[in-house]
Amino acid sequence: MPRRSPLSRLAPVFVATAILVAGCQGSVLHVTPPQPVNSVVPVCNRLNDALPNLLEHLQSRPTRPRSPLVHAWGNVHPVVLRCGVPVPNGYSDTSPQTAKVNDVTWFQQIEGDHVVWTAIRKATNVELTIPTHYQEQGAFLVDVGEAISQTIP
Repeated sequence: MPRRSPLSRLAPVFVATAILVAGCQGSVLHVTPPQPVNSVVPVCNRLNDALPNLLEHLQSRPTRPRSPLVHAWGNVHPVVLRCGVPVPNGYSDTSPQTAKVNDVTWFQQIEGDHVVWTAIRKATNVELTIPTHYQEQGAFLVDVGEAISQTIP
């Protein structure tokens, strides 16, 4: 019986590993991080540490570039958080697009197939972009708002 070379026995392992790595790369979500002043980064780090791994039924997922200013959940219709964003154009605390959920003030902007909710805080603002696919968005605001109120003044 002919002996197989050690390399030919490892070939299936290399192929399986390459497929696994290629599959993982496809699941990375590309998000442009905001560019706040340096003093905001530690604030966003604290928020990132307090965010849930599971947002409603959506699992946390990797983003590129890796940044403490960005977090995402879900695959098909991802929900994206960006920390350290400026006050959005049109924001007013008396605007009909402004709502208070628990102790977090949110400003709503509808942009095509997604809604951008911006949490207005003293230290820094946080943007949560939710696809309109999710009709009940209040639960996202409650869950993320809890982490925001615990970490950002």
